[in-house]
Amino acid sequence: MNSSAHILIVEDESIVAFNLQQRLSHMGYHVPDVAVSGTETLSLLSHSSPDLILMDIHIEGTMDGIDVAARIHETRSVPVIYLTAYSEDSTLERARQTRPYGYLIKPFSERELHATIQMALERHSVEKALAASQQLLQQALDAARMGTVEINTATGDLQLSPRSASLMGKPVDRALTLTEFLSTVNEADRPGIAVQMEDGKLPLQKFSEEFRVSAQDEDVRWIKIDASPLPDSRMSGIVQDITERKTTELRLRKLNEGLEQLVSERTDELRQSLRELEAFTYSAAHDLRAPIRAIAGLSEVVREEFAEGLGDRGTRLLQTMGSSALRMGDLIDALLEMSRLSRTTMNLAEVDLSQIASEQMATLLETDPARVAQVTIAPGLQTLADPVLARCVLDNLLRNAWKFSSKKGMTTIEVGSLAQDGCTVFFVRDEGCGFDMKFAERLFDPFNRLHSHSQYSGSGIGLSIVKRIVSRHGGRIWTHSVPGEGSTFFLTLQA
Repeated sequence: MNSSAHILIVEDESIVAFNLQQRLSHMGYHVPDVAVSGTETLSLLSHSSPDLILMDIHIEGTMDGIDVAARIHETRSVPVIYLTAYSEDSTLERARQTRPYGYLIKPFSERELHATIQMALERHSVEKALAASQQLLQQALDAARMGTVEINTATGDLQLSPRSASLMGKPVDRALTLTEFLSTVNEADRPGIAVQMEDGKLPLQKFSEEFRVSAQDEDVRWIKIDASPLPDSRMSGIVQDITERKTTELRLRKLNEGLEQLVSERTDELRQSLRELEAFTYSAAHDLRAPIRAIAGLSEVVREEFAEGLGDRGTRLLQTMGSSALRMGDLIDALLEMSRLSRTTMNLAEVDLSQIASEQMATLLETDPARVAQVTIAPGLQTLADPVLARCVLDNLLRNAWKFSSKKGMTTIEVGSLAQDGCTVFFVRDEGCGFDMKFAERLFDPFNRLHSHSQYSGSGIGLSIVKRIVSRHGGRIWTHSVPGEGSTFFLTLQA
C-alpha cells in the first residue's frame, strides 16, 4: 500500500476540498496543496511533482478539469482521477480521451476513494516500470542496430519499428500488409518467410528466418527475423541486419571451396608422386636383386675354389663380402615386401587371429625343435581385417618375439587381447631381451635397429611393415618393454 503518496486536490468548493483533504490525511496520504482552477493547478505543477491528482471536472476559470488534465498530459505523466457529479455520456467520452486512472461519481464512500487511489498508483507504477523497460530495450536495439516487428496473423498486417522499416525500405507511418512486406523480399526467399507469417498456423510457434531484401537503389541486404507468439494470433519479433555476417560467410565458403579444390589437386599430385616413388622403389629393388645375389654366389665360389691361394685373410674378406651381399639381398626383399603391401588392395573379412597365431608358432617351433618354449594363445581372437595383411602383422610380431627370446633358457610368448576404452586391443608378449623405452619412438622407423646384427640378425623393417598395415586398418600400435625382462606389443585393428 502506497499510503504516503503526495496527492494534489483540484476542487473549487472549499468545504468539499477541506473535507476531502481531511479524509485523505486520515488515510495516511500527504496532501499539501489544493487548487481551485486550471491556472492555479498548472502553476502548482511547475514547482511540485504530485504522485496523483484528484480532479473535479467543474472548477473555476475558463478551463474545466478535463481541459486541465489534457494540458498536464502534454508535458508530464501523472495519474488523474476524476471526482465529479457529471455522469452524462458526452462528459464521460471527453474524460475517457484523457486516459484517466479513475472516475468517481459524487457522492462516493471513503472505501471507494481509497481503493481507486491505490489501484491508480499501482497501475501508474507498473506503467512506469514498463516504460523504463521499453526504453532500455529500445536503447539496446538501437545500439545493436536492430528493430522490431509485430505481426497479426489473423489480419495479415505487420507493424514495423522505424529501424525495421528502414532496413526493409518501407514506410514507418502505417501498418503493412503481408503482400507489401514481401514485395522487397528476394523471390527465392519469400516462401520461407511467408509460411511463418500467414494465417491458419495454429498454434503459433517461434521462428527464425534469414532472407534477402532489395530496397530501391541499394545493394542486396540480408535480414534476420526472430519472432515469438503473443496472445490473439499475434507475434512479435526482432529484426536485424546480418548483411556483414552473411557476406563474410559467403566469402569464407568461397575460400573453403577454393581451398578444398587446391587440397584435392595437391592430394592427387602427392598420390601420383607416391605411386611413381613406389614404382621406382620396386623397380630399383627388383633390378638390384640379381647382381647382389650374383656377388654373394661368386664370392662363395671364389672362396671355395681358390681358398689355398687366398690365405686366411683373403678367405675372411670374401666371407665378409658374401655375408654383406646376403644381408643386402634380405633388405631388398624387405623393401619389395613393403612396396607390395602398400599397393595391395584391402579385402576385409572376419579373421581368426588365434588360428593364424597357432599356425605361425607351429612353424617357428619346427625350425628350432630343440628350443624350450611355452606359448599361450587365447582362443576366439576375432577381428575384421584383411586376412593376408593380418597374417603379415602376426608373422612379424611372433618372429620378433621368437628371435629376441633366443638367448633365454625358456622362450615364453603370449598372444591375447584386452578391453580398453570400449575397444579390443590385441597384444603379443615375450620375456626376451627387451629394450630401453626411450628408443620406443624410433622402433617403427624403417631400418632402425636397437640391437647389432651380430647379436640378432634381421633387416630392421619388419615393425615398419606392421605399423603401415595397422595404420591402413585405421588402428594404432604401441609397445611397452623392460630391458632384460621382455616386450609387449599392443595393437588395434579398427577397419
